[in-house]
Amino acid sequence: MIVPLFLNIEKDNNDFQTSVYKHILKQISSKFEFENGINFVFTDNKTLLAKIRKGGCIVVVSTSDLPIETALILKGFGIIQIIIGHSKDLLGVVDIMIDPLGPEQEPYWSGPKYLLPSVITNFPIEKISHLLSISTSVLENKLSYKNALDLWLNTINLCQLLEWDSNFFGINVAYISCIRLTANIEKQIKRFVAKYRIDLLEYLCNCHDRESVETSEKNGYSFVDIRLTFEQYLHSSVAQVNFPEGFQIKHGTTKDKSRLMNMAEDLYQYSRYFYDRNFNNIKVKEFYPNWIGKAIDGTFDDFAYVLYHEQLPVGFCTIKKDQTQSAKIGLFGIDPQFTGKGLASKLLLQSLYLLYNEEGVNHIEVVTQGRNYSAQRLYQRCGFVTKSTALWYHKWFH
Repeated sequence: MIVPLFLNIEKDNNDFQTSVYKHILKQISSKFEFENGINFVFTDNKTLLAKIRKGGCIVVVSTSDLPIETALILKGFGIIQIIIGHSKDLLGVVDIMIDPLGPEQEPYWSGPKYLLPSVITNFPIEKISHLLSISTSVLENKLSYKNALDLWLNTINLCQLLEWDSNFFGINVAYISCIRLTANIEKQIKRFVAKYRIDLLEYLCNCHDRESVETSEKNGYSFVDIRLTFEQYLHSSVAQVNFPEGFQIKHGTTKDKSRLMNMAEDLYQYSRYFYDRNFNNIKVKEFYPNWIGKAIDGTFDDFAYVLYHEQLPVGFCTIKKDQTQSAKIGLFGIDPQFTGKGLASKLLLQSLYLLYNEEGVNHIEVVTQGRNYSAQRLYQRCGFVTKSTALWYHKWFH
């Protein structure tokens, strides 16, 4: 288990941004479920190092007013540093810097997805939205306590064992969850791998982050896929679709599972699991049928819109609602016998119509592979735009 030290730099007068950062530090240190987490008020470097050694801490979380001298000392001792806020002096010294009050822009980690909702109950929302260059209504829609908390927790934990994936594939699978990979972080990752006897390590890398890309390649990670995330904001102009006679869309039911699972078996030849030949091919072919089955049951994705032709399922679009007004498309597919008829676009557009008008969703995201050109063109035709690009790396230990 990671033992983080939450370091508070006390000052008599803090500017607005620093006050917000300190509030977030206090919230995550108290809300995160760290049994051995340590809260510490900075006095001097000698006392800090003694506290770190005594507590067995390998991660220090602080705000951007951390003195550069302290950051350099911690780096020299191999301590992983996670900073809340932004400081030009600390760039290149600390491992991870996240600015919840900074507009979202590459290659930085910033924006409201890292902002705990408690901030707008303790600070003027107008000031915060101004710093983020978005309206107050957009800011309110973007805030999600659970999602922001998970992002911070995953970042501080650095790496996590993927229990479902491990059980499904019959190997120990882990995921680097700390958004960046530096030489300092890689040392700790190697300890994690040895301790838990990891067979496969997965890492989703920001393609704009040169240091993470270079660290991955220097340490034997293999590139396996490009992950493209598309998004669309829905509004009242989303139109209902007219289907050819005999076609209709409804929520999928248990009686559809067998047919849909068979359909999903060969639809995802562009995925990283198919590309990486280290996987058991039989298990890979079971992966997506298992997913669609769980979506119908509501145990992974929440539900699936299913396209029927004369009561026969011929297409599907699985949905997971993230927040009150936001959702993600999980799996999307059309029976190969029904392709080339414009049905994919109709299924997707009608799903968007239903999400907006029946589920109250006004923001939707979908992920596809860099090799899947037909899926990319479909999403673009239906109004989606690119949100982000990331690189999937795998590292095997056998």
